[in-house]
Amino acid sequence: MKRIVTLGEIMVRFSPPRPKTLKQSNQLDVYYGGAEANVAVALSNLENEAVFLTALPDNAIGDAVISFLKGEGVDTSAIVRDEKRVGTYLVEEGTAQRPTKVTYDRSYSSFSTLDSTQIDWDAVFHHTDILHTTGITLALTDHTRELAYEAVEEAKKRDILVSFDFNYRSKLWSYEQAKQSILQILPYVDICFGSELDLINILERKSSGLSNINEQAPIDLNLYQSFLQDYQIEWMVTSVRQPETNTHHSLFGTAVNQAGQQFLSPEYDFEIVDRVGGGDAFAAGFLDKFRKNESDVQDAINFAAGMGVLQHSVPGDAFVLTREDVEGFIKSQKGTGVIR
Repeated sequence: MKRIVTLGEIMVRFSPPRPKTLKQSNQLDVYYGGAEANVAVALSNLENEAVFLTALPDNAIGDAVISFLKGEGVDTSAIVRDEKRVGTYLVEEGTAQRPTKVTYDRSYSSFSTLDSTQIDWDAVFHHTDILHTTGITLALTDHTRELAYEAVEEAKKRDILVSFDFNYRSKLWSYEQAKQSILQILPYVDICFGSELDLINILERKSSGLSNINEQAPIDLNLYQSFLQDYQIEWMVTSVRQPETNTHHSLFGTAVNQAGQQFLSPEYDFEIVDRVGGGDAFAAGFLDKFRKNESDVQDAINFAAGMGVLQHSVPGDAFVLTREDVEGFIKSQKGTGVIR
């Protein structure tokens, strides 16, 4: 069993029953989610030891969040309690004609003021294999940004693999703000989850104009390779999504290393029950397989893509299915070009 620590915020999500909008509904479904929390839950459901590092209020709402995490097998021993609040967000589920809409209310949350004086890094990172965090944690506040910087520094002191997901959110910061902060964390990163657009729009790297044309989609290998080499990052992992409508997408995964080796998953064509959390499930699936067998990246990207697709089949942010569910789905889809 691998021990993986994720650092970030978990929030309470409210959603009117689909396909209603907020003003049409007199009831709301409640879920718990946040990028790094979703990864922790997914890894736990794959039978990894997942530790979630965050802060929550010492009240009934904080207790409910912790109960959810414990129910999914996540280690909550590193969670700091205080007298502030839990962030919330509203998700109005999309339809074929109407995209999913997300509204945040997360200012002044417990996590937003968490700092390293409240954390025992030796205890948090005891026997840890991987630290995972995202650009969302960098974007929230100065406190969370500095906490992320210190976390990756402490992880590297202990030879812990660092995983980072760009996870750009335009409602949190601009490209210019994101670039300044992300450039500071990249030298510590071993596995980076992101896309060509992240490299071009945020880091302002130039496309080479030379794509590796394959039967699924063009991937700019030169762009990926130069980025990995400049920051000595081991792998760039991407979930490539093509929306047909707001509720009908296709998706495949790709992993590229510094040498320019590229591994591609099959492409999946699927209907969406819930749009939120697919990328987090994808990241968790890759981390799970990669850390168990770093020499079989093909298996890791296949599993990641299957897991990311399967997450769209259930309501809520976090992946609450099992390894057997993912393996059964992948096995059932083999033998065709575009998997339908």
